[in-house]
Amino acid sequence: MKILIISDSHGHHDLMRRAIGQEAPIDMLIHAGDVEGDLESILGDKREYEIRAVAGNMDWSDSMEDELCFPVCGHRIYLAHGHRHGVHSGTKRLVERAKELGADIAIYGHIHMPDYATEDGVLVINPGSVAKPRQEGWRKSYAVMTIAEDGTLDVRFKYLPRRPFF
Repeated sequence: MKILIISDSHGHHDLMRRAIGQEAPIDMLIHAGDVEGDLESILGDKREYEIRAVAGNMDWSDSMEDELCFPVCGHRIYLAHGHRHGVHSGTKRLVERAKELGADIAIYGHIHMPDYATEDGVLVINPGSVAKPRQEGWRKSYAVMTIAEDGTLDVRFKYLPRRPFF
């Protein structure tokens, strides 16, 4: 299964679509919040992939939950934007909540910087921001997680190509 993980698109729907186009075909899109729009209507109903998304601190839609926990290919994913877990100070509270819900993968956003680590047995992934990056080099990032039939995970960070200024 190929899963595209995006966060913090902040209304730049064209950049989100570019990431989807770069990675197509995908089986699932996970958005870790701060869409600033209705994701379902932005992407339309002709897509061939599942969407899982949570609200970020800049999302005001009642249609998105603050957190989700769901099974995927023998794993359990906990998804939250991270602002309610104090992720600027670390991911301890995020990991505690993931473990409380029985998740072995925690995906979050909010800090606009790609991050990948294992903490207390939980794989923690932040795809960075596809629109407003904050890491050194300021590259617009997202993550691709592939889950093999045997449950083996592969996570890679990808970047949108830089556009010339003219």
